[in-house]
Amino acid sequence: MNKLSYKTLRKFLFATAMLAGLYAPLSAQISIPKAKFHFDFPNKSWEYLETLEIDKNTNMYVYSGAPLVSAKNDTTLPFLRIYVKNNIGDENSLDYSLRRFMQQPFIIVDEFSESPYLPCKDAIGYIGIYKDNYGNRCEFYMLYFVHKNTLVEFRLETTEESFEDKRAEFEEIMESITLD
Repeated sequence: MNKLSYKTLRKFLFATAMLAGLYAPLSAQISIPKAKFHFDFPNKSWEYLETLEIDKNTNMYVYSGAPLVSAKNDTTLPFLRIYVKNNIGDENSLDYSLRRFMQQPFIIVDEFSESPYLPCKDAIGYIGIYKDNYGNRCEFYMLYFVHKNTLVEFRLETTEESFEDKRAEFEEIMESITLD
């Protein structure tokens, strides 16, 4: 997509969120409904985009950061996608992460089960790379954790080229995750 189409999309989604009463200033703490956790964005460049109902037990919350321009003059947006699955029964983070990996394979750059980025004991995290539909390599942090019968997939991503520029910001967001 070119700069204009991203800008237009962001304005449309922002206006839709305001009309729906879902927008809140992002300098404050962000709470995720039904998941009983919250986190902070390190700056005001992050915006709420949308909430999607994936199925009766799963919602996805989407946020984006400021647009990034690559060496090829392509514009991309860093994203935060949070999948919240309620009523999980006996499901755990590791089993869910393996099932998701089978649905959407990626190259594992790093895996961690102990880290300041993991908010609880039953958590696992990855740094991974995949190729998108346009042939771009995307790099991401992905955390899985269970809290109060809710399973969370917390995913921060951007292009592989800009990942190092966003790494500190992504890590600051993950470190701010607090369980209620």
